Amino acid sequence: MELITLTGDREESVSVEADPRGGFRVRVGESLYHVDRVTTGTHRASLIVDGQQFEVVTLPGGEGRYRVSGPQGESEVEVADRLTHLARVGAGGSGARRSARVTAYMPGRVVALLANEGEQLAAGQGVLVLEAMKMENEIQVEHEGVLKKLAVDVGQAVEAGDLLFELE
Repeated sequence: MELITLTGDREESVSVEADPRGGFRVRVGESLYHVDRVTTGTHRASLIVDGQQFEVVTLPGGEGRYRVSGPQGESEVEVADRLTHLARVGAGGSGARRSARVTAYMPGRVVALLANEGEQLAAGQGVLVLEAMKMENEIQVEHEGVLKKLAVDVGQAVEAGDLLFELE
């Protein structure tokens, strides 16, 4: 299966096939990896990639968006087949990465606001810090834009799928 992954502004072509020994063979560029996958809960999985463990959470709204945590930190990854990717790019330049509504990917509590409504933000700039599962996660914008609306306050509890902010 041929896929396209998007992490921030980085785009990779990825091929995935079953490994006769179990698990999957995943090729990213010229690199080949052996991947084992175990479902650890609703919308959660643990991946072992050449001996390194990664936790994967499906983000609300589906559409191939995931939060991946591993030895190098945490990032959001969008995965699409080639046709879906081409349709998104053709429909608006960057497709789903231009989403203007950002929601909580898991229950937590807002511990800091890093930007103000009406502020011009650069891609990757932090908007707020969400504490979830005893970890603080800086929620960043995926593309440049103006912070149209902050939907939360410091100290507010949020559930997965709750609106955090809108970007235009």
